[in-house]
Amino acid sequence: MTVTVATACATAGLVVGVVTLTGLGLKFSSLITTASGGILIVALVLTMITSIILGMGLPTTAAYVVLAALGAPALTALGVELLAAHLFIFYFGIISAITPPIMLAVFTASSIAESDPWKTGATAVNLAAAGFLVPYLFVLGPELLLIGGTTAIVTSAVTAVIGVIALSAGTQGYFYAPAHAIERVALVVGAVALIYPGTTADLVGLGIIAAVFLRQYVTVRRSQPTATPAN
Repeated sequence: MTVTVATACATAGLVVGVVTLTGLGLKFSSLITTASGGILIVALVLTMITSIILGMGLPTTAAYVVLAALGAPALTALGVELLAAHLFIFYFGIISAITPPIMLAVFTASSIAESDPWKTGATAVNLAAAGFLVPYLFVLGPELLLIGGTTAIVTSAVTAVIGVIALSAGTQGYFYAPAHAIERVALVVGAVALIYPGTTADLVGLGIIAAVFLRQYVTVRRSQPTATPAN
């Protein structure tokens, strides 16, 4: 049971060690800025991948210290709020514990439960899907961090809650009723639309989610037997 976890730890150590000793880590900020071409969403995806890789096998404090020096400067250089940038790299540095291929928390849990680590990892990512969404909400909607006017903060909070619920429903396959494949895809698309900045994207996301809800509501009501009056 220990061999599996030890192998994962050793592999994580190799990756982090190579990045640190070669000096590549110090160039990450400039590499991300250059590779993204100044496009924020591309920089966010690259920073997410970097944070997951560098967070592998590290405890919470160490992961944050490493990523705060390597990943956060690239985001702040693109105009991201300082707090949002740090929370972004912090979330993904920690969630690396359940993200394949090196998922130390999953390997440890599967060793204890004597389960397939890859199936356990897939289940963990599925259950924690909202955790991959929230960091983007912080960056694209800093109102969630109470930055901005009252109306914007309330609107962002409401759309964020709806988006997380829709994403969870899409990944778990149940909203108002069991969701089939097309409804699950629609819910995920609606959740992604809600995290994209702009009123138009929010309206599109809310429209998609509302359409799925209404369809399921009508289907459930039609399937319920009507009560016959007693004689």
